[in-house]
Amino acid sequence: MTLTAIVRSTRVILRSPALLIAPLAQSLFFLIVYAGQLGTVGSGYLSGASFISFLLPLILLTGAATGAGAAGKLLLSDITSGYLDRLRLAHGSIGPFVAGPVVAALVGVAMQTLVTIAGAALVGFRPGNWVGLGGMILVLIALSLGIALLSIAVAVRTASSASTGLVPLVVFGLSFFTGFFAPVDELSPWMRAVATVNPLSYVIDAARQLESGGAFKALPVALIVLGTLVVAGIAACALASNHARRNR
Repeated sequence: MTLTAIVRSTRVILRSPALLIAPLAQSLFFLIVYAGQLGTVGSGYLSGASFISFLLPLILLTGAATGAGAAGKLLLSDITSGYLDRLRLAHGSIGPFVAGPVVAALVGVAMQTLVTIAGAALVGFRPGNWVGLGGMILVLIALSLGIALLSIAVAVRTASSASTGLVPLVVFGLSFFTGFFAPVDELSPWMRAVATVNPLSYVIDAARQLESGGAFKALPVALIVLGTLVVAGIAACALASNHARRNR
């Protein structure tokens, strides 16, 4: 049953340009524009390091946030059509049918991440460490899992397209209050203070350190942030499901 739900949701994502191609196009657009306009300037204050390598984890993160939000959109379609209620009556639980959109969204994020990395390679990106590059992708997948779970919870709780879309939008907005174009230490005092308390800063720094093969100073905090996000997502899904069951 769970496998069937996963296959069904994955098929929908692969056939829906708005759910798969839009996040990919967003990532490639930002990558090309930022690298083209700021590449020379960025390399200057990064002590000769590749600006594309510095920028790529953040570009991938914003694309992953948008792609992970597809999970909530997929489930919302089943909610508004009444399909999810019929499944609940037939099977007694919506768990397997929640897992389907989550896994499908992660598949979509993995695909768009790989394509974006390939696009970055065409404009000069060269991985500092291949094993670290794989670790960076895993960090982004873990972040996507948390976002997907939260978008599912909001969809079940509110049955609102506008509310469901806020989850990836909030993450996208928070990403700009990190070391977006420069290391956190190089930011103005007030922005540095904001970035320091922004949990996404540690996720992005960990991804950058993994890709470069440098010291993994931000990784422990990033793992705590990611673990907390996933646990919060699971708890939110459980609470939303219980609320929906009591009120339907």
